[in-house]
Amino acid sequence: MIPLPEPFLKQMQDLLNANEYEAFSKSYLATSNRGIRVNQLKIQKKQGQGDASPCRGLARETFATLTAPLGTASPRSNLNSPNLKSFDLNSLNLPVPWCKTGLYYFDDERPAKSLAYHAGLFYIQEPSAMCPAEVLGVERGHRVLDVCAAPGGKSVQIAGHLGGEGLLVSNDASATRCRALVKNLERAGVTNAVVVTEQPKKLAERFEGFFDRILVDAPCSGEGMFRRDSDVVKAYTANKPEACAAVQTEILRYAATMLKAGGRIVYSTCTFNPIENEGVIAAFLERHKDFSLVKINHDALGIEAGRGEWICNDDLNLNYTARIWPHLTTGEGHFIALLEAAQPLSAADMHTMPHIRNEASSASSKYKKAAQPLYSDNMHMVPHIRHEANSASSKSKKIAASTGATASPPREFSEFCEEFLRMDFPIGAYVLHGVNLYFQSVPLDLHGLRVARSGWHLGECLKGRFVPSQALAMGLCEEQSRYSAELSEVDAFKYMRGESLHYDDSQEISSSKPWVLICHDGFPLGWARLVQGRLKNNLPVGWAIKV
Repeated sequence: MIPLPEPFLKQMQDLLNANEYEAFSKSYLATSNRGIRVNQLKIQKKQGQGDASPCRGLARETFATLTAPLGTASPRSNLNSPNLKSFDLNSLNLPVPWCKTGLYYFDDERPAKSLAYHAGLFYIQEPSAMCPAEVLGVERGHRVLDVCAAPGGKSVQIAGHLGGEGLLVSNDASATRCRALVKNLERAGVTNAVVVTEQPKKLAERFEGFFDRILVDAPCSGEGMFRRDSDVVKAYTANKPEACAAVQTEILRYAATMLKAGGRIVYSTCTFNPIENEGVIAAFLERHKDFSLVKINHDALGIEAGRGEWICNDDLNLNYTARIWPHLTTGEGHFIALLEAAQPLSAADMHTMPHIRNEASSASSKYKKAAQPLYSDNMHMVPHIRHEANSASSKSKKIAASTGATASPPREFSEFCEEFLRMDFPIGAYVLHGVNLYFQSVPLDLHGLRVARSGWHLGECLKGRFVPSQALAMGLCEEQSRYSAELSEVDAFKYMRGESLHYDDSQEISSSKPWVLICHDGFPLGWARLVQGRLKNNLPVGWAIKV
């Protein structure tokens, strides 16, 4: 490991007492912690504890079987290749204390080499990074914004809590980073996400008072990642925390305008510096009187409280925030704060408490708007789209007029569904960009925004025929496809390398050259076209693995 920056070491010596600093500095002699988080969209909790759809869920206790070492006697494993590193969760079973779906793995394991990874059954994630999305408290049906989402670990985690309901808007200002974000969401089978690549200011102009939950995993100086990433150490400078704090403050300010009354924001960083942590939160609360900190349950999560004394401010309940320390827990450095916007006052409250009414009227116009309910509970929460009668015809006309989308799919896709799928799509909007077709469970007006994915990418409408996408395959379960091929482990790896396969099947095939959903252990890996006894591989080039 390269030497740690001197300004950082001096900062930590000033912040910690002698015993704390000694334990903290020794933690950098150890290797960083590594973890995976199982995908709730595809893996249930134990019987009776989960609420995932039966066709989308796998009992948690069978997950270890799916990821057993390659070449063992397991009936699910018949490949013994020296080129593929074993990944054995049976020997681990070490839970991450602040994330019920998180598990640690050892440094010499290679989880990305397993078929379970390529099937989207888990996401590889640093253990501490699992905490912010858990604290956010996402529920089914919520509309959630992940402001700084790439590469997508926290967005996938949020999508798991949404369970295919509600809406996830994943944003990252970098179009380059959004590529990984899109692929990770697609691999996980997320069907209710929109991916945009915009500055927070632009989003705030469009989505004022729109979201129930917002995650601001802010860009930071990265002090908590020094043990894990030497490039972060090299990029560190003495004035970097102050520069980051200015950016963090701006992002948090715009996030506040996009939150519904009563909604919650999680602000998180992977740094120790109080300027970027308690300092940013204190400045935010001083300027936003309609927000307050919600106490994080430190004992239940096994993490430490924040330290308001570091910025000489004990009046804002800054000890309600949380820190993950590498010398106290099995994780890298992290800071988390949970903020809540005040509920609007009822008419009765306004009548009996006139002093509060006067106080509210003196607030800035921007935050007066944010404190008012913009939509009634029985309306679709679509920014810049007025809600009409709940009839399908009026909804379809309004969506088409406002967004260019339709409530009915193109003919090519309807014919594909009738011939190759066993499912009905829920009510929503179909958006056609060129030949690419997307589905939005919650219709959105994205005009004027830089959009990486307008929703669930279904495929391409090409000259009277439809070509299904990889995202469609990963968002389905085996039972939803009329034709599916269950491959052995050997053949599944061949498929993932982009090879076509010979295939004998007893299924009654009424279609010419049918689209076949390729599966292993019941989980989709992609599409193939069955032509004269061969499965012609349709896996995108960027998804093929190299062995």
